[in-house]
Amino acid sequence: MNKISSIIMPFNRLQAILQMIPRAPDSISTERLQEKLLMAGFKADLRTVQYNLKALVDSEELGLKKIKVGRDSTRWQFLGNAPITVFPSLDDHTALAFQMADAFLKEFMPPETLAAMKPFVKNAEKRLSNQKQIAAARWKERIHVLPMGVRRQPPRIRPEVRDAVYSALLEDKAIRIAHARLGQKLVKDFTISPLGLVIRGYLIYLFALPKEQYERSEKQVLAFALHRIRRVEILPDERFLRPENFQLADHEHLVSRPVGRPQILRLKMRIAPEIAFSLDECPLVGRMSLTGDAADPTGEKSILSAEVPNTLELRQWLQSLGSDAEVLEPPSLRDEMAQEIKALMRRYQVN
Repeated sequence: MNKISSIIMPFNRLQAILQMIPRAPDSISTERLQEKLLMAGFKADLRTVQYNLKALVDSEELGLKKIKVGRDSTRWQFLGNAPITVFPSLDDHTALAFQMADAFLKEFMPPETLAAMKPFVKNAEKRLSNQKQIAAARWKERIHVLPMGVRRQPPRIRPEVRDAVYSALLEDKAIRIAHARLGQKLVKDFTISPLGLVIRGYLIYLFALPKEQYERSEKQVLAFALHRIRRVEILPDERFLRPENFQLADHEHLVSRPVGRPQILRLKMRIAPEIAFSLDECPLVGRMSLTGDAADPTGEKSILSAEVPNTLELRQWLQSLGSDAEVLEPPSLRDEMAQEIKALMRRYQVN
């Protein structure tokens, strides 16, 4: 076995060769590698390239593998678990970034991306395990993500469904899915063009264009809860279509549970000081203003004026404020809240 230190080769060519060889399952032929070296300005005949590659494989220090099947040209690849060598090496903060991504973003990454990132994550763990970098290594222990509201466990997404959907999204491939609507066991098949993912709290939704909408001038995008998809089949020969100027943000209403029309309400309500302080620090998105309440003799309460989406979430938020908020306008929403309070009083047998 040759040690890599004993291999005679210009360092810049060694570096170029190593950067051009892909990780398994991909591979590259000797001829293609020579072409890429020539394009990069390195003069090396095919025999020299073969000799260099054989020496690197024989060293067994880099995780490099030779593939030869029948009469096909010899191909080269790094093993899937081959160590990553980075010049310069990972610094503390880059290593920490890989660890944070591995800890918090795994559910939102395509399987190919996770596989490609795995060697970097292992390198990061190795670096941060060194006592000299202990401060950065403890950073994860100094962050805790606390969700708003009552904690709930996210629904289980079938791994094979997630992997297939993410791969199709990455490659712009049409898919056929079997999806169950909320509260139903029966599934319905859809052939769709997947357009993107929307994460809302604990849920992940796939926004997609059904095949039946392809030829319509006004195309209707649908939202599918990822955990309710039972099966996925990638359709490489099926047409994929992304509507012109499509933006995920323009279709938020698909999962925000709108309540009829108008889509936007001009909300006006009287709020307690604690709510006013909170809204001053974290204002509502869109137009919002806080003014003093002239009708309040204590001078403590405020009047909130805002333009807000007419959704079920708005009503849930108003109900969560309890007696610290009173809807003044629009009259229809005020009446709706009053009816809800009356229903609750009957439920709890309050006279």
